[in-house]
Amino acid sequence: KYRESCDSPDNPASTAIIFGLDVTGSMGYLSEEIAKGALNRTMLEIYDKNPVTNPHIMFQAIGDSKTDEAPLQTTQFEADIRIAEQLLDVYFEGRGGGNGGESYLLAWDFASRHTKIDCYENRREKGFLFTIGDECCHENLTEAEIKRVFGDSVSEREFTAQALYKEASSKYEIFHIVMKAGAWQHQKSGESWRRLIGGRAVELDPEDLDVLPEIFVSLMQYARGMERDRISEQWQGKAIQVTKDVLKNIEEKMEKFPLEEKKRRAFLKF
Repeated sequence: KYRESCDSPDNPASTAIIFGLDVTGSMGYLSEEIAKGALNRTMLEIYDKNPVTNPHIMFQAIGDSKTDEAPLQTTQFEADIRIAEQLLDVYFEGRGGGNGGESYLLAWDFASRHTKIDCYENRREKGFLFTIGDECCHENLTEAEIKRVFGDSVSEREFTAQALYKEASSKYEIFHIVMKAGAWQHQKSGESWRRLIGGRAVELDPEDLDVLPEIFVSLMQYARGMERDRISEQWQGKAIQVTKDVLKNIEEKMEKFPLEEKKRRAFLKF
């Protein structure tokens, strides 16, 4: 029923972090490159830079709930190298429906309804949920899809992307990395994601994939209140400029954020 991120003597102030990766056909080689390269190094950067306390990391593989056999795979929350071992068991289905989107909103519904995270339950500190992919987000989940994927019997709920995002964002800081590859151009995915989640949508060129770990860590630090210039200055090489551009773009799009997020600075919990 649930994946749990719990405090313990070894991790007294746990922070839940979810990385959801699009593994459909349009992502091509990028899916495995991100899973086996960028996400492995992301874990090392998180442990090195400590953007949050006691990270508990989960990985998700996301497909299309309207067409795929395995539209959502998810590991446990892990606090050590076991998360890297679980990445090796991911099934890269490589399908998708050619229907103008993928089911990134499955990650939101799962996070909202099927995780228990002590960072939020005990301390009202939000976890983090990052999704990565090239396509638009489907506009809804049907009751049949929720039943098939999660086994949930549901009624009297909204299943629109907007409603699921709002529900999940009550206990997670949510971001989406829009890969400028695959279906990105003809779907105009970047514009679609900005309409859905505002400045939390970050467009990334494949040639900058090598600094994806720095982007993840920078977004977590920014969400926890660290100043933009201090964040960029900690990196080396092109990561300095890429993270600076990402954070500047976020600030410039603050006016497009949902109203409830304007109560404080862009990503601080409220």
